[in-house]
Amino acid sequence: MATRSFIGKLNHDGSITGIYCHWDGHPDGVGAVLTEHYTNLQKVEQLLDLGSISSLGPLLSPPEGQPHSFDAPAPNVTVAYHRDRGEDLQPAKTYSNVVEFQKHVHADFDAEYAYFINHRREWNTYA
Repeated sequence: MATRSFIGKLNHDGSITGIYCHWDGHPDGVGAVLTEHYTNLQKVEQLLDLGSISSLGPLLSPPEGQPHSFDAPAPNVTVAYHRDRGEDLQPAKTYSNVVEFQKHVHADFDAEYAYFINHRREWNTYA
């Protein structure tokens, strides 16, 4: 069974923008990958640009020349619905503030966990 999560970033205006992640959303899964591999805000932006994802890996894309698809993902590579399975892009969603984020993210995505990175490059976790 999937452990759904939401991955986002705190914007300068106090809003939170993020995407849905289907698999392994618990703190020992997605939470650990984010903490260890997604502390660069530019990399987080690139992750959000992928839209909704099936699973999060330490890498955003495979090394050049290595095959990667939804059905046969490269090791440690994020699997995105749009890029890797050809689905319509499910772009990042923005909530106006932390209260709206907390109120809606679980209902909107049926997420068991939600994460967002702040301006100090620290990950915040909500269950």
